[in-house]
Amino acid sequence: MAGRAHGVRGGERTGHHGASPARHNGPAPRDNIAWALSRSSALGLRRSALRQSLPALLVLGMVVLLWDKVAQLDLAFIRTALATLAPWQWLAACGFTAISFWALGRYDRVVHRLLQTSAPPKHAERAGIAAIAISQTVGMGVISSTFVRWRMLPDISLTQAARISALVSASFLSAWAVILSTAIILVPMSFPWGGWGRAVAGTILAVAALALLVSVLRPGPVAGLRLPPLRAVGAFLGLAMLDMTAAGAVLWVLLPDGCDVPFPVLLPAYILALGAGLISGTPGGMGGFEITLLAALPDIGHEPLLAAILAFRAVYYALPAGLAAVLTIRGPGARPAQGSGQGGARLRAVPGPHLPVPVTRALHTAARAETGLLRHGRLSLIENGGGTPIAMGAACGQSLIVVSDPIDPTRAPDRSLAEIKALAHEGFRSAFLYKIGGRTACAARRAGWHVLPIAREASLNPQRFTLDGSEKRQLRRKLRKADGAGVVVQRGGTNLPLTGMGQIASHWSRSHGGERGFSMGVWAPANLPFARVYLAFRHGQLVGFVTLHANANEHTLDLMRVDPTAPDGTMHALVTAAIAAAKAEGISRFSLAAVPLGTSLQEPPIHRNLRKLIDTASGAGGLRQFKATFAPQWETLYAAAPGVVALGVGVLEVTREIHRPVPKRPA
Repeated sequence: MAGRAHGVRGGERTGHHGASPARHNGPAPRDNIAWALSRSSALGLRRSALRQSLPALLVLGMVVLLWDKVAQLDLAFIRTALATLAPWQWLAACGFTAISFWALGRYDRVVHRLLQTSAPPKHAERAGIAAIAISQTVGMGVISSTFVRWRMLPDISLTQAARISALVSASFLSAWAVILSTAIILVPMSFPWGGWGRAVAGTILAVAALALLVSVLRPGPVAGLRLPPLRAVGAFLGLAMLDMTAAGAVLWVLLPDGCDVPFPVLLPAYILALGAGLISGTPGGMGGFEITLLAALPDIGHEPLLAAILAFRAVYYALPAGLAAVLTIRGPGARPAQGSGQGGARLRAVPGPHLPVPVTRALHTAARAETGLLRHGRLSLIENGGGTPIAMGAACGQSLIVVSDPIDPTRAPDRSLAEIKALAHEGFRSAFLYKIGGRTACAARRAGWHVLPIAREASLNPQRFTLDGSEKRQLRRKLRKADGAGVVVQRGGTNLPLTGMGQIASHWSRSHGGERGFSMGVWAPANLPFARVYLAFRHGQLVGFVTLHANANEHTLDLMRVDPTAPDGTMHALVTAAIAAAKAEGISRFSLAAVPLGTSLQEPPIHRNLRKLIDTASGAGGLRQFKATFAPQWETLYAAAPGVVALGVGVLEVTREIHRPVPKRPA
């Protein structure tokens, strides 16, 4: 068929008379398609062959360099050394092998937790153990382990299995590089490469330290990346170290009599050889592992060391691979009953503004209309195992940030807090509650959390609101100015002046150092059909607007934007009109939103500094004075976290998220 395709292409290229015009102008012939597919497959095979040949050539090069030493080996001595191994050595090796593979299974569990898969934890561990036992023996680690995980975990797709395998491989190699570099710096040993080994190790550790710093600070260029939290990084390093230590102990206890090698000397050499075997890509790392270990331990006789390696391969490779093959053929085990395993709370992305009907209903009856921020696409819905909405929040860096009070006002806050804390722990983060009311703050304090007053929310009852009274004298003066300047306020309908609103919003953003975000609304025309909009005109020209979150319980101010040429009092007129509309709809609570609490010299310095950060991030400025003109009631809002460090880190991350809002998630 390839030949036929070649002939067709040749005829077209040379203007063969047998080819009709329709053949040139119409769809490609099937032979051409087959030729293209076959050529693409051939190119893919060639690339794969090239990738596989490079490690083989590397191993071949090392074999050539050490061929003289290999040729001088005494094979009879190796057989004798194997025969001298005592039964307790084999048993101890099996025990250390079990510890190593237990750590590898937990490693897979960490990856599943980070990716929030639906696999039960025990199933994830079992699949990870089987995948690694088989892949380390047959080679082609990512490919072979992907198919084993896909077989053992029926709830995940092949793509998910490949993603898990790739993340396990990449993170393990990174942990291996850090652990090996640390060993090279701390433990004196002979290096095959000469004196520059310590320089390379120091560079790797410096890069790792920089990566951890970037993970915490998340500067602008990496703000949108999903970097693993420090707790997950610590789990990777701890489990990888346990795995390598136990595997090294397998080799150590299998050394024949006369090989008195201290374990601290053998372990770094084993870790180095392990990496060489992994990078080579050969089955069991064969070749690269042996040659590197022989070069790293020159003081040990080659025959005793090779005898130990043969025994090591039998216990650590052949035995687990055989058991894993049986396990894989049998297939996945019985799934746990509903409600067990990972049946707790979870984060559910709900890219707005069009939300699912159950979510829309929950927001309509939520305690706070501020839950309308879910439509902006940055925050996710936190729901329990049964799909009941709990709160809204986002996983940011080291924290699971929960914004505002729980969604269901009738739900016990203690229960919601426990589910939120468990969800944060599952993702290797700390829970951080932001702008919660007194009821939730009391529940957090009862649970032993650290609570910090951070803001004051201004609210009023539209049914009782009037312009009378001395406390509203300033408001009346502002309204008279706006009225005298010809400002007219009307509620926005379906045909909003988006161009004029966008210009006002853009000017506000430029003059305020950019849009805020996260827990504050941003200019997004797609969200306007789901918001209450009030427009201010002067002589037919748009000079300002406000948007509100609205539900059955309250209306809450969101965006407040005015043109620089707007008359004094324009914003006061817009908000007063919104309050009057809420009164007409029977709404009993109107929130003017929150402003930072400010600082006090009487409080601890750490609390004072954290409040300064929040004050700067929110751009408080004259907001307090503006809202005070409506003579509202003031309610203290709080931040809470299980520990002081988590509280400080949460404040820093909220500050960063507000100042540098991540682009909206795609629908």
